[in-house]
Amino acid sequence: MGVLSQKNKGVLRMRVSFIRLIISMVFMVGCLSLMGCLGNRNWQYPPSASGTYLNAKANAVVPAKAIVLPLEDLRGDGVKEEYWKATIPLVPYGDTVYQRPELAKNPEQVDVVRFDPSQDFATAIASELNQAGIYSSVKFAKDVQQEPADVAFRGRLRSTEWKRRLYTYLLGPVGVVFWILGLPMSETTTDLVLDLQLTPVNDPQKVLWNMSMDFEGKQFDGPYYGLENAVESYPLALQEALKPAVADLVGLANQAPNRLLPR
Repeated sequence: MGVLSQKNKGVLRMRVSFIRLIISMVFMVGCLSLMGCLGNRNWQYPPSASGTYLNAKANAVVPAKAIVLPLEDLRGDGVKEEYWKATIPLVPYGDTVYQRPELAKNPEQVDVVRFDPSQDFATAIASELNQAGIYSSVKFAKDVQQEPADVAFRGRLRSTEWKRRLYTYLLGPVGVVFWILGLPMSETTTDLVLDLQLTPVNDPQKVLWNMSMDFEGKQFDGPYYGLENAVESYPLALQEALKPAVADLVGLANQAPNRLLPR
């Protein structure tokens, strides 16, 4: 009985040591993830990765002033918070999904996104179009009375879905060992869908030009890399989505400028 008792004590010590090891690893990974690795979570445009606007330029300026109005927000309100599933052995991952990530209540630090898409996106669109030299001026305006203009860009924002998938490689809490070894901790997917149209400033029903745009960005991260880049997906996605739109408008300005004037 004494020998069996000693064996039981040994097994118990091993279990306690193993649990402490797992807790220590989780704590260490958490600290690595949060100690200065998350970077800037605020909206920044142009994207800090490029630091520049698109390089498309019109050869001649259309003799009119344009404004870009705040985007009409048509996004859903869905929320899914299931990181906890990744702690269950044999479950490969846990997902968090926000259709309006800027409004998430008490999100994990890595899921924090600070922006006002309706206004921030419109301001960025105005900056890109002004840089392209399509019109004599392009400015952001909160309404048609704020700035004198001949034409207005109006848009509908349909999606800015944020989805982050946390991997534990079917091992539950033990899976954090793979994070420490450098394998991805999670994958963030950001979705951007919007429509943009050009109308005479006082006749929103008369469409002079329109385009639908969508872009999906993906970013892997781990305790040592990538956590600061996930939020950059939105300005990068917007710039990528705008490439065909700006190119099309530049082409019209060069070849058929009358199509971009109120008539």
